[in-house]
Amino acid sequence: MQQKNYSLMEMFQKDKVGIMINHGILFCFCILIFFLPIAHTATIRSFTIFTPLILIIIRYYFLRDIRFINTSFELPFLAFFITALISLFTSIDLHESVKEIWGELIIPILVFYSVYLTIKKEKEAFLLIKILFFSSFIFSAYSFYDFYVHKGHFFSAVYRAGGLRDPGGGEVAALYHCMVIPFIIFSIFYSQVFKNHIFLSCLLLINFLAFHLTFVRAGMIAIIFQILFVSLLLLLDKKWKMSLILLIIIVSIGTLYMEKKMFREMHTEKIPSLTEYFKLTPEEIAGKNPSSMRQRLAMWKTAIDKISENPFYPHGYGRFLFGKTVRNENNRHFIYPQTHNTFIGIAFELGIQGFLVFLWMIGTFFIVCLKYWVKSNNCSIKFFSGSLMTMMIGYWVNNFFGSFDGDDTKLLFMVLLGIGMAVMHKIPKEIGMVRKND
Repeated sequence: MQQKNYSLMEMFQKDKVGIMINHGILFCFCILIFFLPIAHTATIRSFTIFTPLILIIIRYYFLRDIRFINTSFELPFLAFFITALISLFTSIDLHESVKEIWGELIIPILVFYSVYLTIKKEKEAFLLIKILFFSSFIFSAYSFYDFYVHKGHFFSAVYRAGGLRDPGGGEVAALYHCMVIPFIIFSIFYSQVFKNHIFLSCLLLINFLAFHLTFVRAGMIAIIFQILFVSLLLLLDKKWKMSLILLIIIVSIGTLYMEKKMFREMHTEKIPSLTEYFKLTPEEIAGKNPSSMRQRLAMWKTAIDKISENPFYPHGYGRFLFGKTVRNENNRHFIYPQTHNTFIGIAFELGIQGFLVFLWMIGTFFIVCLKYWVKSNNCSIKFFSGSLMTMMIGYWVNNFFGSFDGDDTKLLFMVLLGIGMAVMHKIPKEIGMVRKND
């Protein structure tokens, strides 16, 4: 009897230790989500990434409980990691490639699995989403202040507010809003409390206004695609009225933007046809005083020309190797360190084989979420699957015009994907395993 009591006491102590460790990990992730969109917080970011990893190892040591449930991402992750490693043999800068593999591939994957393994209950996932919303409010509020201080003009790009991330730049801030807005929209659709609808609607408006102050064309295109996709999902879910309202809103706002010419020089820019584009040299595309659009077009052409010389040749994993490889005195005025297009950049860095693996990986993310959207009637699963798919569309549209699949934005992407996969995939599987054992 005494031995049994000792056993029960040990179990109680282990459970208590497990709960404390889990709370510590969640606290770190709350801090991480809050500080990710803020510049110059690398120390905080590192602390809140590696502390959870250490705590997960300690938790396993005490509880001996690390039941791993596959996510369908393991094979694409491994294949992409191998293609990145192979590129080391031909990299123009081995040190830079190793640094990028560690910082932009290994760490984000570790963050994804840390979040995925940590979340045991839906309320823990929604706690992190609440922190995301609070962080977006602070980020937006600072954008308004920054815009006011620099005497920005609401209907023209006199100043581009970048929040706490890139004041005066706006591109990363626009992407941040494109990642947060889908979660707010689906929170409004699936929240059961009327008071929440009012609060979330205000938060959505604040994020949209802060997004507008970035004056980023790629972000605007991404938002249009996102709203159209949400309308399609609502249509499939037989929410006809909301789908129609969203379509009316996006058409009205899109018309307003075109009328007010908020796309800056886009309305006067002469873009070459596809046939002309492939015939022209990068220098001819850029011209003497290239606009940001012509710089991108010229850089893409430079990368495409280089890829076409040997499609399967990897120049080395790392966004910043593009400029080191192709920049010279003739093209210095339009060649930047990055390609400003993640897809062309991956093909340049890893060859066509790496590009195909990359498409497989990001396609797997989307398809898994789509399956949960179609099959499940659970509100939490609908919320996360719909939010994640919409976020991915905005994320990859933005990445077609920039090299944003890295740094803080990639970490946030992986955190949100980890939260969603825990709720959609891991928690239901664990519940099923418990019921089966009972």
